[in-house]
Amino acid sequence: MQDLDSLRTRLVSAFSPGLRLRDSWSEPEEMTRIVSQIRERHDGPGMDPDMRTVAGAVAFFRRHGRPEGWRGLKHTCFGAGSPDENGWCLLSDGPLRGILLALVQGEAEPRRRTKCFQSLLACYWSFSLATADPIGLAGWKALRAWLASMLPELERGNERVPGWMPVLSAHSNLLGENPCDRYGSSLLAGDASELRQALTGLGIPSDSWVLDEAVVSRMRAGVALGHDRFKEALPGLLLVAMGQAGVPVSMALRTRCVAMLVSRYARCADRPENNALREAAVSVIGNPWLRRTSWDASVVDARGNPDGGAREMINGWLKRRLITDFFELLSAEGRGDTRRLEYWLRFEPFIEDMWFALGSDARWRQGENFDDFRNRSKGRLLNLEQTTAENNAFVMRMGEHVAMEFGATGNALYVFRWEALDPAVKLKLTSGRERTVDVTIHQLKSPNNVFTKRHVDSPVALESWEQKFDAAFCPLIGHRPTVRPAFVPILETLLKEHAFDGEDKRPQGGALWIYADNLHAAFSLRMRRFGFSYRAGNGWYRE
Repeated sequence: MQDLDSLRTRLVSAFSPGLRLRDSWSEPEEMTRIVSQIRERHDGPGMDPDMRTVAGAVAFFRRHGRPEGWRGLKHTCFGAGSPDENGWCLLSDGPLRGILLALVQGEAEPRRRTKCFQSLLACYWSFSLATADPIGLAGWKALRAWLASMLPELERGNERVPGWMPVLSAHSNLLGENPCDRYGSSLLAGDASELRQALTGLGIPSDSWVLDEAVVSRMRAGVALGHDRFKEALPGLLLVAMGQAGVPVSMALRTRCVAMLVSRYARCADRPENNALREAAVSVIGNPWLRRTSWDASVVDARGNPDGGAREMINGWLKRRLITDFFELLSAEGRGDTRRLEYWLRFEPFIEDMWFALGSDARWRQGENFDDFRNRSKGRLLNLEQTTAENNAFVMRMGEHVAMEFGATGNALYVFRWEALDPAVKLKLTSGRERTVDVTIHQLKSPNNVFTKRHVDSPVALESWEQKFDAAFCPLIGHRPTVRPAFVPILETLLKEHAFDGEDKRPQGGALWIYADNLHAAFSLRMRRFGFSYRAGNGWYRE
């Protein structure tokens, strides 16, 4: 009895502190807090095991073809998608992957099977799609299919379903093809609540591929819109694609998104130049005429083929921007006289390549416009030497001929055959070097040219320099712009004032025609003073 009394005394002494707290067991708030902590620790969606332990478990599984106990199995599941120091990944190993999934599926204890499923789910979220090779990607897809097939079985086999499992069932799209397309329209409308519910409820890490695919789904929703609505959504989509909307965007994802937007814009019925889209395309994907191979690999159509329409659209925009920059920034007339600018913009579709030789003033001139021009022209810039500081040269290749315009006043147009160019000049143009090289004004004005022409009108003959240039240049390159060359300024101004058009057929043996009637007395008088005659039903003509 003494022994029993001694035992009773020691038991009371040991348990009495805890027993005195029994009244608090019924406090609902305290119980709720404790249960919440337990569930968060043991039942939550997030997992954060020691990665050295995980790597050791995966290595053991690789060597022996089996896990080192139950915890080894769970850790192997977690690390199945993580490459080792040599790049090997369990998901890429078909036989070992099959053994691992079969062991999990055959686990008799439901709780353990659920824990392994949860570890594999964490592996699925954290897998690096951006760096995966085709074999690894195939293994990841195999895991995705297995997770999707196992989910209903797990739900049926658990007496108490963990909190993350109903969330996964509600977002089972994440275990299928195009996993985030479901959220695209909502994200496009600025509503991220549904996606946020999935991210939070499933403990998806912030660096998961799911976030990238959500961005892509927003792009897909945008490009699926009609032409007008897509154009309205484009500014916001560009902000997201360029990582300027508060969502981190890797360079690979940025390229993917901008390529989608460029390809979609090229399919619009009306495609006016979009400066923001042009700058995004060039800065992210590259200059399409300098980096055509990489451009065609990134910008593809629905069949996966290079999207030639998108490439030529950006090509045209970029060439027109550079032509405009030269005549507005780097020529003596600047914005004051746009005739040379308007003339060469007509030839943009035929310009295969272009280069800019800059004098010392343009090379060192500061300002956003000059910085942007030099940035857009990278790879096509040269230093122009042995001339005045403000002089610059614009070199355009069209087929087998090269046209050269200069920035300083009084310089003529020089046209060469490509094969007849100074060999040193041709080598410098085709070197492809990022570092600029020197070329002299005398090399560009070599006497070995097809012709030179000055920008001088012939008022008596009512022939503008644009018409004279066309007559000499168009037959050489085998192309003629659809927009007619400008007439002499006084006649051109008169036509624009009355919204009339004309055509000069004199080079073909015809007449200079102005397509207008004779109902306007003042206009008719001026036409007669210019030496025009009127032919009813046709208009005014001068031979």
